Amino acid sequence: MIIPFPLQFCDISLFDLLGIYSLKYDAIKEKKNETDDCKKQNDSVRENNKTKKFDKIWKTLLLAASLSLLSAMPVFARGWCRGLSKNAWWYDLGNGNYYKSTWQWLDGNSDGIAECYRFDYNGWMAENTVTSDGYTVNQNGAWTVNNVVQTRGVSSENGIIKKELLGRINQYRIASGLKPLSESAGLSSIADTRARECSVLFSHTRPQGGSVLTEADVCGEILASNQDTPLKAFQAWQKSPGHNRLMLRDDFVRFGAGYYVDSRGNDYWVVLFSFYN
Repeated sequence: MIIPFPLQFCDISLFDLLGIYSLKYDAIKEKKNETDDCKKQNDSVRENNKTKKFDKIWKTLLLAASLSLLSAMPVFARGWCRGLSKNAWWYDLGNGNYYKSTWQWLDGNSDGIAECYRFDYNGWMAENTVTSDGYTVNQNGAWTVNNVVQTRGVSSENGIIKKELLGRINQYRIASGLKPLSESAGLSSIADTRARECSVLFSHTRPQGGSVLTEADVCGEILASNQDTPLKAFQAWQKSPGHNRLMLRDDFVRFGAGYYVDSRGNDYWVVLFSFYN
């Protein structure tokens, strides 16, 4: 299953929006002043009162719009977080996205070894209990069998798989007369997060909303799932016009790959591209 990612660009910022509203307001106020000059003194007093009221309402609306737009700006946090209202842990996937109602293998300390954790429907990690599906987790939330933490190696195997995937894309670019792309550790880190997110929601929309294009330097994304091998993932993208076009864009200079296999054995593949060195 693959989904093409349409590149979209927006040239309007928060300050542009506020400027547009200010220009409209200035025009309305200027027109009101011209009208007031033609009225009698008692009408002018009433209009001045209305203008003051209009000013107050406008400032209130402008402040509310500013706060709303600012609050919609993304926060780029990833990793384990302790709740503020509850003494429990949840796993932030970035921009407020988080695991819920699932088991996940996570290498939280980046030591190449992943442990398996259970998250409830609100996203809280189970700890020191027997889960609703009958498995035991210790005080750190890790799945155990006979008091032994169950682990899975991730770094070496995943690294080899991602290297092969990126290598196939570069070989394809070279064969098509294009320059190879440079691998970016930063993009690969974000791509790994996206691969885990795809196990929650397989979409270019992140589990809790938003797009990966809000991440620094990310300019394009291609996804695949249940392809088994790097070759099959690459071939699936090659057959899709939208994905193929992204792999062969001549203005991309860097890329990074993400790969994740969930507890049910489903695999997820992500490649992110950037225009920037």
